[in-house]
Amino acid sequence: MLLGLLKTIFFLITFYYLFKIIGKLLLPYAMKKGVERMQQQQQNAASNYRQQAQQQEGKVTVQRKTKKNSEVVNDNEGEYVDFEEVN
Repeated sequence: MLLGLLKTIFFLITFYYLFKIIGKLLLPYAMKKGVERMQQQQQNAASNYRQQAQQQEGKVTVQRKTKKNSEVVNDNEGEYVDFEEVN
């Protein structure tokens, strides 16, 4: 029983330090790749924005809203409702 406990503790410590060493080696590489990918996405977005701005330069559009004929209602007048008395 004591031997099993010591083996378990030994494996836990070994795996802990193994992952710690591998993390120190692989984490900088993964971070570098992530930063490069984000920079590439930003460059693509900036170039797309510049292309759209150049295409729209000098283009003028005029939008007019048409006014619909609306009925003028006097504020003093209300809507007449016909009702019937029920007893």
